[in-house]
Amino acid sequence: MQDQPYHEAAETVIRAGNIPFPVNETLIDILKTIMTSEQARFVTHFHKPLNRDEVQAKSGFEGAALDAMLEGLMDNGILSGIPSQSTGMPVYRAMPPIPGIFETTMMRGETGEKQKTLARLFEQLFEELSAMVQENYDVLAPAFAAIPPMTRIIPVEAQVDDSVDTILPLEDVKKLVARFDTIGVAVCYCRHQKDLLGRPCQVTDERKNCLFFGKTARFFIDHKFAEPISRQDALRILEKAEKDGLVHKAFHEKYDTGRDEMAICNCCKCCCETFQIYYRGGGPAVTYTAYIAIVDDDACIGCEACVDICPMEAVRMADDIAQVDEARCIGCGVCAGHCDAGAITLKRTGQRMVCVMPEKRVA
Repeated sequence: MQDQPYHEAAETVIRAGNIPFPVNETLIDILKTIMTSEQARFVTHFHKPLNRDEVQAKSGFEGAALDAMLEGLMDNGILSGIPSQSTGMPVYRAMPPIPGIFETTMMRGETGEKQKTLARLFEQLFEELSAMVQENYDVLAPAFAAIPPMTRIIPVEAQVDDSVDTILPLEDVKKLVARFDTIGVAVCYCRHQKDLLGRPCQVTDERKNCLFFGKTARFFIDHKFAEPISRQDALRILEKAEKDGLVHKAFHEKYDTGRDEMAICNCCKCCCETFQIYYRGGGPAVTYTAYIAIVDDDACIGCEACVDICPMEAVRMADDIAQVDEARCIGCGVCAGHCDAGAITLKRTGQRMVCVMPEKRVA
């Protein structure tokens, strides 16, 4: 079969992630758009992370041919190659569809026909995933909820009382950024995709505000997905994101909050796929957080600014007073940061998981 290498490569990249995408024509078309059949056959060897010697043994490629194949796939964002913590030698991994290949196809901010095609194909893939979940809701939705969160919310800095001893460095964005010598910034892949689809962001005009740290930043910088920036530049980007009402979402190594952060995305409800999958009905909104929003009833003036800006639709009005649905609140602090009356504050809860199931739609 002509498509067999791509079919097997699709199975490989899906296994590399946590989201059970369907192996379908849309995913096959995405892979055909970004790699050759020879590259697709090569990718099928990556059922697990491999060092260079293991790649050589499995693939039969060696020397300059092996280097060229690895470099080409990393430049295309299909493989990552990041040094091992223990050996310092590169370990090569297949990128999953998301987070992974979707991001690398969009984060250079390119606007050619290839990128427009990929933007349409990924939109179709996300819709097909949502349809699959809805059709099998009672089985798939709980299964998605069992998957560990990919992200951790970092609260809006101005809303965190740094005089309290219990505030941890990983909850303070300035201290987090200060831990890294290598920082990269890239175009927000989610907003860029929506731009290519003719649906620009309704929350911010900023595009270059996805941050990467440490070894992950080095990989993206070396392969020209991101550009290096200073800590001061990173903090300015985060400050602008807070003013615009964006949510800081951190990604950790192996999705383990005990490990270093790899990236911070600055997310909005209308573009970012971590929110959009939920609103499409394709999976729960699930994340780690350590805060929750609290409303001072006496101070609330009923302006509804918090209702409008909450990315999780966790705030509603009752008798002209804002009320927070604690089960939906991800503790981002966006509502507090945009409450002119100062009626909303963040309360530290300690790390907890928020999981909000998508609506089950009636056919």
